[in-house]
Amino acid sequence: MSPMFKSVKSDKVSEHITEQIRKVIFEGALKPGDKLPSEKKLAETFHVSKATLREALRSLEVLGFLEIRKGASGGAFVTEIDMRKARDSFTNFLLFKNLSLSNLSEVRLLLEPYVAEKAALEITEEDLKRLENLNKECEYVLKHDIPIESRKNEIEYHKIIGNICGNPILMFILDFVENLLIDTKEILQPSKEFSQKVLNAHKRIYRALRKRDPRKVREEMIKHVKEVEKDLMTLQKERGIEEIDLQRVSKKRPISLGSMGI
Repeated sequence: MSPMFKSVKSDKVSEHITEQIRKVIFEGALKPGDKLPSEKKLAETFHVSKATLREALRSLEVLGFLEIRKGASGGAFVTEIDMRKARDSFTNFLLFKNLSLSNLSEVRLLLEPYVAEKAALEITEEDLKRLENLNKECEYVLKHDIPIESRKNEIEYHKIIGNICGNPILMFILDFVENLLIDTKEILQPSKEFSQKVLNAHKRIYRALRKRDPRKVREEMIKHVKEVEKDLMTLQKERGIEEIDLQRVSKKRPISLGSMGI
């Protein structure tokens, strides 16, 4: 019998099992890579059938807490909580809330200038080099007319700046918003001229970061976010698209780090 778990009695037995295992993982008693007791032992501990136990384990696998492996050395293993899986769960919820470009831009305008301003005080030479290299790569992409779907570098620009702040909550929110904006671009298919404006803005932000000038960085980031919102909303109107159907893109592929960031 495993002392970390208790038997359960409820109409929603599998949910209680799921909650107990999640709690143990959150408390650190089970760590990434650890293997849970066998199905037989867990079923005995919880006083449930194997079918009910498997339902709970499958739920935890879907949520990204466990990995179920088959075979002689298989079983249920605790996984590292993945930002992509967490973002996808959040996305699945928000996709039914009729998100608009204005919603996304409002959040971005509230957070990104602050994060960039903070980054100006903490950025390292290594960070600056990475941003410079990304700008060069994006310049190459534009020069050679590489399709938007292949422009995978600029999303990293905002991620690097976001990661410098070291706040995991801000990092998660910004990562989520940036990826929804990528999906918006996939629908609207903006021109090369739009992408050039994005690159120019990133260069201005880079120069301000190199000077460690928080006020200038904030100013340039605000200008950039507003410019992107204005251009995309104009494009949305020109294309006659009343709503950005992010569900359509999400069904084709998971939210990912593909496409060109903005």
